[in-house]
Amino acid sequence: MASTIFNSNEEERIAARIASVQPTSPRQWGTMTPQEMCWHCRQQLEFVLQPSPVKVMNTMLRFQPFKWLAIFVIPWPKGSPTAPSMDAHKSHPAVGDMLTEKQLLLHALEAVIRKPDIRATHPLFGSMGKNYWGRLIWKHLDHHLRQFNC
Repeated sequence: MASTIFNSNEEERIAARIASVQPTSPRQWGTMTPQEMCWHCRQQLEFVLQPSPVKVMNTMLRFQPFKWLAIFVIPWPKGSPTAPSMDAHKSHPAVGDMLTEKQLLLHALEAVIRKPDIRATHPLFGSMGKNYWGRLIWKHLDHHLRQFNC
């Protein structure tokens, strides 16, 4: 079974990994700082918490089985492109200190987990429900936590 944030054991492990991130955590790839990574990951959660109309890109990833393969099976490559709105270097957000960003990320994660119904449109994958979002969020967090050896 694929890991998902809606599995309480996986949720606890991810939360512990987020808590372990430090401002000095060594980056393995990319250009984000640990604080920017926490901000970046929170943007995905905010997207689920406050869905808004999104134009879905015309890619094969919006169709089954490509969507399923990308979310449930295929590992993500290091340095994959980031949507400009979620890119801390392109959108120039006010990124807080490490403690603040970790707390905001953990609060947003908890809010998504407690949300009774999840249905939001992803710009690459199209409309998705709870199972897909649970896996995608876990995979995204895992990808970036590994980026900082956490």
